[in-house]
Amino acid sequence: MNALVPVVQHSETSDNTLRISELLQRFLDQHQGDEVRLRDLLNEMGDRAFGPTLLICALPEALPLPIAGISALVAVPLMLVSGQLVLGFQQPWLPDQLLDQPFKREHCEQVIKGAITLLEKLEYFVQPRLPFFTSPEAERGVGVVLLFLSFIIALPIPFGNMLPAVVIVLICLGLIEKDGLIIAVSAMITGISPALLLLLL
Repeated sequence: MNALVPVVQHSETSDNTLRISELLQRFLDQHQGDEVRLRDLLNEMGDRAFGPTLLICALPEALPLPIAGISALVAVPLMLVSGQLVLGFQQPWLPDQLLDQPFKREHCEQVIKGAITLLEKLEYFVQPRLPFFTSPEAERGVGVVLLFLSFIIALPIPFGNMLPAVVIVLICLGLIEKDGLIIAVSAMITGISPALLLLLL
């Protein structure tokens, strides 16, 4: 049985002054092996708790990449970690089997490079504001929104997974950079997501 230990361990290489896109680029530069593990990637993100974990899990679905079966792969950790945020966990937890599952570098590099391009554009608009929406009390409500979006990603809806994944990425950037405005706007988008998805059915 796995012990309930944090996903992200304190790392000597982590740097909370860098933005996520910069940390991802540093990860690519420093990890040149043939395989990539989720644990190593999350450790590179540093001690930023739930935001990076959820963001990394959602990014493959938020990008227009032809990766078959990715929805089922990302939905489970998204729901698990979102539920922990709702319950008030201090640190996210994922099973060791998932954290240490090796992935081919070529596939991960494709996702990470696409993520860097996306994040660099989004980070331009992100800045600390509206602290109420990033308070510990509000984060549990944010967890409910993230859990709802994770369930949508798990549904077998053609072309219906990208929008909720992008919203999760936005919310996670808001959590990481303490941008309550981005979180509030993303929550409003979540409110109209079911109506948009019905149009795809």
